[in-house]
This record gives sequence, structure tokens and C-alpha cells, in this order.
Amino acid sequence: MRDSPPARSPLPAALEAIVGPGAMRRGTPERYAYAADLWPKNQLWKMQGEPARYAPDAVVQPGSEAEVLAICAAAAERSVPVIPYGAGSGVCGGTVPIRGGVIMDVRRLRNIGQVDPLDMTVTVDAGVIGMHLEETLAERGYTLGHFPSSILCSTVGGWVAARSAGQFSSKYGKIEDMVVGVRVALPSGRIVETHESQPDDLTALYVGSEGTLGTIVSATLRVHPAPETQVFRGFRFRTLDDAVRGIRLLMQSGKEPCLVRLYDPVDTVLHRSKDPATVVKDDSESPSFLHGLLDSALGRGAKKAGIALALGNPSLLNRLANTVAAECLLIVGFEGATAVVDRDAPAAWRLLEDAGGVDGGEGPGRQWLEKRYAVSFKQSALYAAGAFVDTLEVGCTWSRLLPVYHAVRNALAPHALIMAHMSHAYREGCSIYFTFAAHRRDPKALERHYDRVIEDALTAVIREGGSIAHHHGIGLAKRDHMAREHGAGLRLLYAAKDAIDPFGLMNPGKVLPDRAVTQ
Repeated sequence: MRDSPPARSPLPAALEAIVGPGAMRRGTPERYAYAADLWPKNQLWKMQGEPARYAPDAVVQPGSEAEVLAICAAAAERSVPVIPYGAGSGVCGGTVPIRGGVIMDVRRLRNIGQVDPLDMTVTVDAGVIGMHLEETLAERGYTLGHFPSSILCSTVGGWVAARSAGQFSSKYGKIEDMVVGVRVALPSGRIVETHESQPDDLTALYVGSEGTLGTIVSATLRVHPAPETQVFRGFRFRTLDDAVRGIRLLMQSGKEPCLVRLYDPVDTVLHRSKDPATVVKDDSESPSFLHGLLDSALGRGAKKAGIALALGNPSLLNRLANTVAAECLLIVGFEGATAVVDRDAPAAWRLLEDAGGVDGGEGPGRQWLEKRYAVSFKQSALYAAGAFVDTLEVGCTWSRLLPVYHAVRNALAPHALIMAHMSHAYREGCSIYFTFAAHRRDPKALERHYDRVIEDALTAVIREGGSIAHHHGIGLAKRDHMAREHGAGLRLLYAAKDAIDPFGLMNPGKVLPDRAVTQ
């Protein structure tokens, strides 16, 4: 008679044996702290008295690749989910532990290798904070060229997992254009290493997988020589159509600006109300009443009464905005070798002027550069006043850009204050980054209203031929719309999930909708 297998130790004890007592936490404060990312739904639940609607059973902080593999194996043996966690700056619910399990915080994995000067690559651990990486590369005379607004509070692993984009993506590309290969801990506790030189390279499978196929342990990334010079300039366009045409002509001219950022009329007005120095001056009358309303809701020092007044009737506010706001602010930048910038930037300025732009000099661009990481959505004041604010980034080809923009604006105008900027411009298309806010007195009604706004916006995007995500990922926020955009193509992703994670233990519930929903 065969002996029975030895009883397994409880998972917390096994995890503590792997990482040590100081790197495994089960206390309520720690579990609640890791229960949410920056997805607004987490805040809406807190407004209803739920500090953590979904909390992990434990938080573990591995200090090496070997510990990551051991954690995955121990969890798999006990059928416990594992959720990889970087810095928690995601905005789509990508790390919310909806089925409990273990949050694996990878920030102790923070080695930055030497730059290979021949291949122009560097291998970086997943837990390295973005700004630390960029500062280290700058000291060595290089740049990655990846500057998301969250660079101070996001990790390399998070960038790769969510297919992120930096503010200079028009020149350097998105993160998937920078990744040469990855090392990924599989749910079984084995390691897989990919590289673009392999005939069966699987790098693209893991980039953007959001922890559903394994835990990214490290990535090999392309680097570039640090730029010798930078130039930025602001332009004013009379209409959004003219500005979009100007950007398209610029991106298809062969020039490579690092930055292209177009604010729609409402966002341009908001920038003027927040900081007049960022806006190109003209002789037109400033729509001061609209400035005041926007500032009372979203400006510095916004008060509860002002927020409720401004956002309580979004349909009226949007109609007013459409009436008084017309001009758009465009900021364009170039960086790189001095000879190349000196050649391309003046040609770009002439092209934009020929397209109808009025040159406003360096001021608007320099103001943007100085404040580009000072992203503040005034969330605390807004949520305290019974409001929400969120963003939605979508991808479009040039032919669909304006139809998608107008469709989303029309869909949301009755329900939320809506504005947008367009950035991450490429030869074939551009991203639209919508910002919207609304107010309700009852927290549960506010959540229902938020859900409706998201549903209406994504429905409009899909109907007009846009993509529901450009660089924030899918997570929980957009998961149930994946089938509507990708249709039968999801079968390939389900097949990969079944092959790599047959028991569904890696970050369950994210990216892929339940199969019953897709059938």
C-alpha cells in the first residue's frame, strides 16, 4: 500500500519560509492597502462605506527571481490565485483581487543592468520605478524614451504588463516597441525567457497580458543616446479639424516629433483658466464665464458647492462650452541630435503654419514640460463632493479619429462634463484621451451613473471603429467590451490562457471576459 502524500503546510507559512517573516504580510491594513489600484471604482466603493470590496488573503514581497518562482509554485500547489503588483498606479482595476489570493509586490526586484553599447539594450528588473531607471540611464548617457505621466509611481513590470505609452511615444514608440525580450515566471513555478531573435518569439504574448499569463520578472529594453537638445512650441488653431489635419500631415511628412499634444476647445479653455501662460495669446475675448465654471469644478481649491453646481447639469455646461470654445492649443516638441532637430523642427513649424496654425513660440511647450508629471485630477475634493472624474484613452486611425471623438462627446454630453486631448500620434493614427466628470448626491447612484458613462463611451468607440484601449490596459474596467471589439479573435487568447494557466490562477478575472458572455 502506497503511503499518503505528506500534508502541505498552510500557504502563509510556506510563503514566509520563502521570503522571510518581514516580506509576508497578512494584517488588515496591509491587505486593504493592496486591495485597490487607482481605478475610480475603488474610490466609489469607499464612498459607500467599503474600504476594500475585494481584499487579498496575503501580500508577499519577493526579493529575487527564485523567490518569485517558489511563490508561484507554492500557490499553484494549493490552487490559490496570484496577482502581480507593481506600484499600484493602474487605472483599470488590473490588480484588484476579485477572487482573493496572494498579491505579489515585485518592487524588491530592482536591479538595473549595464547597458550593452553594441546592442543598445539594458536588462531591468520588473520592480524598478520608472524615474529611477531614466535617471540611471541619463547618468550613463542614454535614455529609454519612455515618459508616462506616472513615471514617478509606476514600474517597468507594470509598463510591460499594460502595454503602456510615454509622452514621447511619437518618436520612441510605445513600450512594446522597446521590449527586446522578457523573463516571465509561469503559474507552475517555471521560468520562460523570450527574445526577438528567437524564431518562435513569444514576447508579444506577454507584453500587455496584465499578469494573466505569468509574472514579468525582468525585461530587456532598447535604449537611445541621450538627446543633445530639445525644442517645444505652441500653436493655436481655429478649429479642431484644422489642427488634426496639421498633425496628420506632420506625422506623414517623415519628421519625428517626440511630442504631439492637441487640446480640444474645452480642454484648451481649462488650461487657460488654470494657467494663462500655457495658452497662445490672441485678441479674442476670453470666455470668462466658462472659465469660472470649469475652475469651480476642476480648478485649484475647488469647493463642494462649486463642484455640485458645475457638474450637476453637465448637459448645460457642455452646450455652453460648445458655444464659447472653438480654438485649440497644440504643443509640439522635438529632441535628439542637434543637427537633426535644427533641420526638422523649423520645417515642422512651417508645415503647421501652412495648415492654419498660429505660432505661439516656446512658452506653451516649456510650461507643459515643466509640469508634465504634476498630474492632479483633484480627486479628493471631487469625490468628497459626491462627484467622480475619470479618463478614457482610445486608439484610432486618422480616418476614424474625428468620428470617434464626436461620437463619444455626443454620447456623454447629457451625462458628464467631457473634454479631451489627442496625443501619441503616429503615421497611421492617434490616441484620444477623454476626461469626464459628473456629480450625484447619492454614492450608489453615482456608481450607477459612472457605469452608464463608461458603457456609453465604449459603445460609441466600438461603433465608430476605434479601439477601446491605447495604453492604460484592460483590467476589469474594459474587460466585458473585449468580445465586442475582437470577436472570434478572443479564441486565441483563451487558448493561450488554457495552455499556460489551465487552472486560472494568474490574476483571475482580468482582460478576458467570462466565456459565457462571449458565446
